Amino acid sequence: MAGTDKDIVVGLDIGTSGIAIAVLENGCGAKQEPLGYGYSPSIGIEKGRIVDMENAVSAVKSALAGVEVLEGVNTGSVYASIDMPGMVTGRGKSRLQFVGKRRITRRDLHEARQQLCQSVLPAGYAVVQVTGIQFFLDGRPVSMPLGCKVRELGMEATIVAAPGEQVEQVRRCLRSAGLRAIQTVAGPAAVTRAVLAGVEQELGVVCVDIGAGMTKAIYINYGRPEHMCIFPVGSGHITADLAVGLHTGMEEAESIKCLYGLDPIAGHINVQNLAGENLHAVPGELVHRIIRSRVEEILDFVNQFIRQLRLTSSLPGGVVITGGGSRLAGLPELAKEWWDMPVRRGIPRAVPEKGRDDETYRYTTAIGLAMWGAGQRPGTRMLKRGMEGGIVGRFKSWLR
Repeated sequence: MAGTDKDIVVGLDIGTSGIAIAVLENGCGAKQEPLGYGYSPSIGIEKGRIVDMENAVSAVKSALAGVEVLEGVNTGSVYASIDMPGMVTGRGKSRLQFVGKRRITRRDLHEARQQLCQSVLPAGYAVVQVTGIQFFLDGRPVSMPLGCKVRELGMEATIVAAPGEQVEQVRRCLRSAGLRAIQTVAGPAAVTRAVLAGVEQELGVVCVDIGAGMTKAIYINYGRPEHMCIFPVGSGHITADLAVGLHTGMEEAESIKCLYGLDPIAGHINVQNLAGENLHAVPGELVHRIIRSRVEEILDFVNQFIRQLRLTSSLPGGVVITGGGSRLAGLPELAKEWWDMPVRRGIPRAVPEKGRDDETYRYTTAIGLAMWGAGQRPGTRMLKRGMEGGIVGRFKSWLR
């Protein structure tokens, strides 16, 4: 990073509707200051999958070109999202036994990780990220096993995986755009860093990210992802339904969706025809029914996800909804009634100062990725370990 002494982290989100980039300065403790943002419409990408490599690479480069940061700040190393249907999570374990006592080496840690991943990965899948790692030396939990002298090394972690061919396509796209992926992170996990409070993540919460082409739900407990699911329907489908049902263009349908949301509409409203030249009247009740029908489909998906968790009691943190689709008027109220639990709208932190409110959610995942990356830096990890003996650690002990 010639010309600057700033410690920066870059998050890059490859979304269905757009490529978003967030550049944050990693400050003292848990503080990150925004340095720059970039955005470009997604081309050659469908639901997180690369379908046209040349266009996808061009879209990533276009987003990078839009980032305005200080001269000399290197944005070539990124924390990148992997977001696509078919992603799975699993909690795995591995154990290495030694003949007599000996010191743990980096090779041992690598072998334990490989063994753990192999025990969880489905055939044809690749690791997206390994999170929630716990080490055990001779059965006792420790935070830093390297160099310790023991007879047995145990490891537990949550593995997030996705179809291997598609994961490699995303990585190849980044390389072709001149980027180095320091780490890939599941999009739903990244979002939680941007919108959830630390206590929520420790006590148990479901975060629902309603994007343009996908709805992603993730259950976070004790600070780590326990389960996630991606539903290939998002707010863009509401717009498409309105365009077809009202015989109008996508731009007009999007405006109607944002204007009325889930509010009842009395009488008739005037809608532009497909050519955009004349208006025709449609019943307000029809508009409301089209929007609500698709929203109920999304709410049902999340409800099934929550039921699959088989929690013995209600979620202490409730459900947090975020993403562009969460801005739909009346959605938190309907979701609270539908799921019968507390619901709040999650607002991303470190948003662009000059950005419009309706564009803020473009950067939610990118911001979360940068925050995730900041949490991996040595200084931040040391601070986190120190907190384990504080209020967060006490919460964990109370709940267990």
